[in-house]
Amino acid sequence: MRCLLVFVILVCLPGIFNYQGRNDVVPKIVIDNVNYFLHNTEKEALHWFCLVLGICSTNVSFAQKQPQLHVKYGWGQLEFDWQSQSQRQEYISNRKYIPGISAPIDVDVYYSPDGNQYNKIFVTIPRFQEGVPIGLGTVTDNKSDGNPIITPYPNWSWHLNSEQCNLNRIVSVYRIKIDECGRLWVLDNGRLVDTIICPPQILVFDLKTNKLLSSYEIPRSQYEKRSIFVTPIVDVRNQCRDTFVYAADCQANALVVYDYNNGNSWRVTDKTFYPYPDYGTYNILGHSFDLMDGILGMDLEPLNRGDRKLFYQAMSSPTLNWVYTSDLKNQSRFASDSGSSPQIFHTYRARRDTQSAAMAIDKDGISYSGLMSEVQLICWNTQAPEYGPKFWEVVANNKETLQFISGIKVINNYKKNYQELWAVTSRFQRVADGSIDVNDVNFRILVEKVDDITFSTRCKKRGPSGPPGGGYGLFRP
Repeated sequence: MRCLLVFVILVCLPGIFNYQGRNDVVPKIVIDNVNYFLHNTEKEALHWFCLVLGICSTNVSFAQKQPQLHVKYGWGQLEFDWQSQSQRQEYISNRKYIPGISAPIDVDVYYSPDGNQYNKIFVTIPRFQEGVPIGLGTVTDNKSDGNPIITPYPNWSWHLNSEQCNLNRIVSVYRIKIDECGRLWVLDNGRLVDTIICPPQILVFDLKTNKLLSSYEIPRSQYEKRSIFVTPIVDVRNQCRDTFVYAADCQANALVVYDYNNGNSWRVTDKTFYPYPDYGTYNILGHSFDLMDGILGMDLEPLNRGDRKLFYQAMSSPTLNWVYTSDLKNQSRFASDSGSSPQIFHTYRARRDTQSAAMAIDKDGISYSGLMSEVQLICWNTQAPEYGPKFWEVVANNKETLQFISGIKVINNYKKNYQELWAVTSRFQRVADGSIDVNDVNFRILVEKVDDITFSTRCKKRGPSGPPGGGYGLFRP
């Protein structure tokens, strides 16, 4: 479309410049408006051509169909790759497996950089209720009653006898992250239903071999009895060994910063990590439930002159915040007091009208997240001077498939050389109030090409230069 507009300008310029008596004015008009349409949507630019040049076509459609993420997988209830039918029956008898209870929360996808290895699609299944047999698995092509079967990762032995706290264990996982080095980072919160039965830990797997590379138990001094670690953000720099993990604790309202190279961690706290009481009640399509979750949704902007911002939000809140990772990585700041540096945390002054959970940021610095009550997916350019409805755009709107976006990732598809957006959605409100119907599709994994989602949106356009939001809602001019 933009090529067409440029062609029209080139064809029309000679005649315009030779227009009698207007040679001193028209070039300025043309230049100004060329700049305009190059920085605005095709629809707006074509409208300008119709008004100014009289070039209109009834064959040009201004309506842009909003892309919808297509459903890759759907479940009425989760079904697993049991070692035997007797194992399944034993789990049901002992209430270790209650059909219809398990709910997927996050997704991540491994595309081998060489394009030859079989792809893996991971799902997390936190064990916050009784009857969830595993905490992490991969989706297979096999089905049971129409439900894709999930096989435990890396195998069943990691999920058996969790209460024994074996060295090779996975208890409960909300979210995971696959990095550019082909490693899977698993944040295991160690919690079974309401109790931490094993120390929370960070596991790292080599996805080429599915072997454990390292494990790190978070020190007891860095979490509380109420702690629930829910989101790991992995920050890789020059070499794969130079890696930091920012782990969100949504109930103790804290971050744990893990230095992978040096094998140590420290705790960071701030009031921007806390939930807002007025946002503790969720209402999704007529179903209500209460959830007071603090810091949860997080992701990193692209590296910029050796530093980058970590964007984050408390789930039960209306605000978006950010902090420089260089400040979080400065252990000495927090050595004596985890809450010693309120000045490094910043909050945009604009607010949402509803809650938002996970977020993901693509290579161009465009952020994606869901709006709970509106049941929508939005994009927002992290380079914009502010946050809020004036700066974001709704890119998907489907009351059926976009309910409760709990997990979202931007994935590099190396073979096709583009980025994809993957998301987990669910009728979590029905899980919360016990009204789930396993005969309906309750859980979905969605996917769409990133460029198709943001095409012709304001998210693709950089906002005017200006300072970002200031600390604690104060805009810094």
